[in-house]
Amino acid sequence: MTGSSDSLSRRMLMRGAMGATALTTATPALAQRGRKVDLPDDPAAMVASLTDGIFLNSNEHPIGPGAAALGALAKLPPLSGRYGMAFAAKLESLFARQNGLSPTQVQVHPGSFMPLRSVALTYSSTDRPIAYFEPTFDQGFLGLGNQSVTRSVAVPLSGDFAADPRTLLAAAPNAGVYYLCNPNNPTGLVTARADIDWLLANKPKGAILLIDEAYIDFSDARTCLDLVAGGADVLVTRTFSKIYGLAGLRCGLIAGRKDLLDGMARYGTNITPMPAVIAAEASLLDPTLLPTRKAENKAVRDNLYRWLDAQGLRYLPSQASFAMIHVGRSGADVTAALAAQKIYIGGPRKHMDDWVRVSFGTPAEMQAFKAGLLKALA
Repeated sequence: MTGSSDSLSRRMLMRGAMGATALTTATPALAQRGRKVDLPDDPAAMVASLTDGIFLNSNEHPIGPGAAALGALAKLPPLSGRYGMAFAAKLESLFARQNGLSPTQVQVHPGSFMPLRSVALTYSSTDRPIAYFEPTFDQGFLGLGNQSVTRSVAVPLSGDFAADPRTLLAAAPNAGVYYLCNPNNPTGLVTARADIDWLLANKPKGAILLIDEAYIDFSDARTCLDLVAGGADVLVTRTFSKIYGLAGLRCGLIAGRKDLLDGMARYGTNITPMPAVIAAEASLLDPTLLPTRKAENKAVRDNLYRWLDAQGLRYLPSQASFAMIHVGRSGADVTAALAAQKIYIGGPRKHMDDWVRVSFGTPAEMQAFKAGLLKALA
C-alpha cells in the first residue's frame, strides 16, 4: 500500500495537464527504450536514431496509422496552423454514435493518461482510496518518486495472475475508485464481465469503477461501454495509441455519465492536437481496420505461443498486443542482453522479477526477437 495526500501542488497538476505529451512520451519513454536522451538536432538524424533497432517494449502498433488515417493526415497541412477545438466534439459525437452513447458521455483528451489521473484525484481521497491490482498500468496514479497522487491500495494479483474483484473489494471495502485494466497490462489477461458486474453490484455507495480498455479491441472481452450507456457508476477510458497506431499523435477519451465527467473538470483538460483528432476520426470510419488488425495481431500472438511451447517456456495467455514470458532468471538481465542486440522489450514488472514483457511486432521483428531471446538465455 502506498499513500500520499495532496502530494502534487495545483500548479504542478496544471503543468502536468498542459504537458501530458511530454510527461508520457518524452524522456521516460526514451529511457525505457534504452534510447539516447541526447538526441541529434537534425530531424532526419533524430528519426534515424529512433528507428535504429527493434522496439517491442511500449505496446505500440508495429505498422502505425492505418491507410484512412494517413490519407486524412496528408490533406491536413492547410489547417495545421489552427487549434481546431471543434474537431474534438465531432470525434466525441462519432464515437458516441458508434457505441450507443450520448455525446455528453464522451470526452476526448490528448491520450488517456490525464483522464486516468483526473479520476483518481477527483473520486479518491485519504478516506476513500483508489484500489487496484498490481502489476497493472498504474502510471496515471503515480507522481514524483512513484508516490501515489492520492491514497492507494495496491493488491498483488493472484497466483495465476488473475484479477479477482472479490479480493480487491475485501482489501479496500470503502474505496472511492476501483480500477481495472481490461485486458490487464502487463499480463494481457481478461477480467470476465460477470466479475466486473459483481463488483459494480457490491461496491460501496458512491464508489466509481474505472475500466481502462486500452487493449479491448485486440481481445474477445466484452466492453463496459454499455454500463456507461445505462448510467452506472462507471468510467471507461479508451486510447487510439494501440490498435489504431496513433501513439505518437496522442488521442484518447473517457466515457461516463455527464456528472462524473463534469466532476473531473477542476483538474483541467487540454486541446487534443487537430492531426490526432483527424486521424482518430478517419480510423473510426474505416470498417476494415479493427478486424484486420485484430486478426493480424492474433496470428503473430499464436505463432509466438507455439514457439514458446516448443522451447518449453512458460507464458501468460494474453489477449492483448503483448505477452509476459517466464525466463526463470532476472528479467532485467534478459532485457539488457536483448538491448545489447538492439532488441528492446518491456522487461520485468512488480511481483514478476523473473518474467519479461514483449510487445508484438511484425512477423520479421518477432523472428528476430525469438533468435535474440535464445541468445540471451544461452
